[in-house]
Order: sequence, then C-alpha cells, then structure tokens
Amino acid sequence: MKRYWKLILAGVLLLLFVFITMARESVPGFVEMEVKGVRLDWIGQSPVVILSDKEGKKLFPIWIGFPEANAIDKELRHLTSTRPMTHDLLHSILGQVQVKLKEVRVVDLKDNTYYATLSLISNKNLIEVDARPSDAIILALKSKCPIYVSAKILEQKGVTLTQPPTHSERYGIRVQELTPSLASHFNFKGPKGVLVSEVVGGSPSELSGIRAGDIISKVNLKEIGSLQQFEEAIDEVKGGGLIKLLIFREGKFQEIQFSLRP
Repeated sequence: MKRYWKLILAGVLLLLFVFITMARESVPGFVEMEVKGVRLDWIGQSPVVILSDKEGKKLFPIWIGFPEANAIDKELRHLTSTRPMTHDLLHSILGQVQVKLKEVRVVDLKDNTYYATLSLISNKNLIEVDARPSDAIILALKSKCPIYVSAKILEQKGVTLTQPPTHSERYGIRVQELTPSLASHFNFKGPKGVLVSEVVGGSPSELSGIRAGDIISKVNLKEIGSLQQFEEAIDEVKGGGLIKLLIFREGKFQEIQFSLRP
C-alpha cells in the first residue's frame, strides 16, 4: 500500500515539474525587433541605431560607430558599394562555406556595453559566436534573419511608446503623440510636434526622406501639436497638392516636401 502511494506521489511531482517547466518556457526571454533607422545623438554627436518591437510599443537605441552606422543605413536604403566592405566580405564568406545565419540576439549589458551573439547553422549544427550588436545587426539585415533583444534589457533600457491609432497614418506616415519623456529622449526643444513612429516602405513619405524618429512640427506652415491636428492638416491637401513638413532631426529643424499624385 505504501509503495502504491509513493508511486502516486512521484507521478504528481513529475506532473508538477512538467507544468512548471512549460510555464517558464512560455515566458518569452527575448523580443523580436525591427531596425527603424540610424541617427546622430544630438548631445554627443554619436551614431545611434534605433530598434523597435513588432507591436511598436518600445524603441531600443544602441550607440554604435560611424562605419557601422553607415553600413546599416546602406542596407536599409538597399545601396551597394562598388567594392565589398568588411561586412559584405564576411557575408559572402558565410555563403560560400554554406553557413547560414539563423538569428542574432542582444543578450547582455555590462558596464554600459551591449553583448550580442550570432546563431549560425553549419552542417545542421548550431554554433553561437560572440559579436558586437552593430556587426550582428548589419549581418542580420544582409541575411534577412530575425533580431532579438533580451526582454530584461528591453525593459531596463527601452523607451516606451504609446500605441498609435490606426487612423493616424497619412500617406505612409504613422505618427503618435509626443510625450514629454519622448521629447526629452529625442532632445526636442520645440513647443509642439508629433513623433513619426513608422514610415511605410514605398510610400511618398519614404521617398521624400522622412524617417522613423523624426518629429513633425509643422504641416504646410501650420503648427502641429496633436494627432488630430496632424490628420486635419494632411487631409486638407488635395490630390496632386504639395505637402511641406517642418521636421526636427538630429538636433536641428529642416524642411521636407513632396507632392501627391492625382
């Protein structure tokens, strides 16, 4: 009889262990991110690559070097160099030796330095290689593989965004309210504005040079301080009309304009 109860107890403990393990595994340790662009830190004039989660709830900035920022910008704009640069060479070597880049991860933060890993597949074997986040991001863009950031690090260092309503998109510009914390993060000193959270690929806005992270201060000389004002100002422009935007980027204001096709 005692043996019978011992077997039951062992079975219950085993089930509890399985449930606890599944519960732990269901909590995501990493969050998939997208590269939104690169810009200059207004204070230190250092390049920063901006990552965003898929839902557009958080931005994650990483300060990088100028060569890496230039390489990332080229990849985002689908530009090629006349001769292969270092990252081009490494990407070509991986292809020639039939090693596939599965994913990259930002895994740790020590002494204000981020650490990343490359997950490589060679002969069906998974190999992890230590890397700088900037190099890892460039190779991820070249290989079109996912980029993940530790959920713990994202919680600590990410910048929370308000979720933009669906009707805040006009001609490929998706904007959100500019909170005081966001204005401080982007070093915006102006009185009013809305934040560009995303630019739709192939839209007139992207072709005109608008980027995620820009702050729109005026639309056709009208000051913009809310989503409603942005929508109303854009909707006043008829097909074939000209849209002039005064934006704040990298510590200074500049004007961008584009016309809408009838």
